[in-house]
Amino acid sequence: MHDTLLKMAALLSAILSTAGSAQAAKMISVAYGTITGVNQQEKDTSGGKAGGAVVGGLVGLYTGKGKSSSNKALRSLGGAAVGSAAGGTMARGTELIYTVSLVEGGTVRIVMDSGNFHRGDCVAVEQGGASANMRRVSGEFCSHNAGVPQQYKAEHQKEANECDQAKQQLLDAQTEDAIKAAQMKMNILCQD
Repeated sequence: MHDTLLKMAALLSAILSTAGSAQAAKMISVAYGTITGVNQQEKDTSGGKAGGAVVGGLVGLYTGKGKSSSNKALRSLGGAAVGSAAGGTMARGTELIYTVSLVEGGTVRIVMDSGNFHRGDCVAVEQGGASANMRRVSGEFCSHNAGVPQQYKAEHQKEANECDQAKQQLLDAQTEDAIKAAQMKMNILCQD
């Protein structure tokens, strides 16, 4: 009986571990849609939406604790960049708000510091955790989504996961060189 309980516990542990891995892999979702609105507004510096940038910057600064001052500054900027994706804004200036009508129904608003997107563009919206990203894609994904072969959708999913991993690598970077390399990687993998 004791052996049976141990085997059941091991099996349950393996199932939960596998489920946790599967859940982590599914955290980034990709949805397709058409941009129906583009608005510009002043960034919220009151502490509301800017919280992501502030928290991200503080995380960056804290993880640079005991490091050189330039390492701390790079970490703060990197943390703020990733945090702003979470909070939807950086400290000053304007931000763009894109309204996307999703193929599967509903709308989503994506807030970005910059972007060269226009009304009518077909985009892939990558959402997961506390961040979002948007990429321009072929109009086929919006006009004939059901007919698009799964392999092409899988490629977009792979790109979304790589972008998310690059953001995490930036947060995990320990040296100035690693921070600079991670920032470049994030720019390459996440920007349209």
